[in-house]
Amino acid sequence: MKLDSALQEHEEQVDTLLRNAKKYMGALKAWKKACLLGHMGNLQKSAALAADLSIALPETTAETKSAWTFDVRDYLANDDWLKELQAVALERFGLRTLELQDEEKLVSSPIVVRSMPFRNALALGRANWPAIRPMVVAAELKRLRDRNAGGNSQEFVDSLYGACVHLSTKTDPNAKFRDIYDLFCLTPGYKKENPEAAFSQQIYALHRSEVRTARGSHKFEIEYATGSYKEKDVFSITSEDNRLIRYFNIFFK
Repeated sequence: MKLDSALQEHEEQVDTLLRNAKKYMGALKAWKKACLLGHMGNLQKSAALAADLSIALPETTAETKSAWTFDVRDYLANDDWLKELQAVALERFGLRTLELQDEEKLVSSPIVVRSMPFRNALALGRANWPAIRPMVVAAELKRLRDRNAGGNSQEFVDSLYGACVHLSTKTDPNAKFRDIYDLFCLTPGYKKENPEAAFSQQIYALHRSEVRTARGSHKFEIEYATGSYKEKDVFSITSEDNRLIRYFNIFFK
């Protein structure tokens, strides 16, 4: 069973408890009112109803608690969470994510999502995220992408420009994305926080953004791998309309 379906079913069971609890609270309030008014008939009636409801509440509460049998740790330990989150993100928010093969991680630029089975939680980047219902996680990923898209693209293109100047010349700065990525990976921890799929997402976000220049008004152009390039030098991404885009090089004017 999917986590979302299990939670929906359990939520409905808790709703039943809430309705019963409201009836019990209603009986208690009626009982109190009868005391304030000295209405003996209502006092006896509401007291009897409250007593009956109080007997049923502990039993139904225990039954509802026992009804939750979903194995969250197992769900997070395999790729079930990943597949469900991908599907929900795309269906509800039109948010495409990338699965990192053999790493049990999901990339939703600028965030890498991974599971933490022993905490019954997910990690969104460096943040511990205990609210793991797929639609909640997908909404947060969408919020983070929307919030960071413009600012991150400007910061990213500025860093690309600096890398190109370092790797080529100041008069005609250009470089392969592979060489830039390898340069960035010299920073301790960069590769762990930014796997190749995340770097591809950053290029794609820049490509789709309104950012067109780096610091100093240096305009950039991106070169796509349309010929026979080494695959290790190509950063690929599948766009929202399901097109494969293969990024190779960037140069500044």
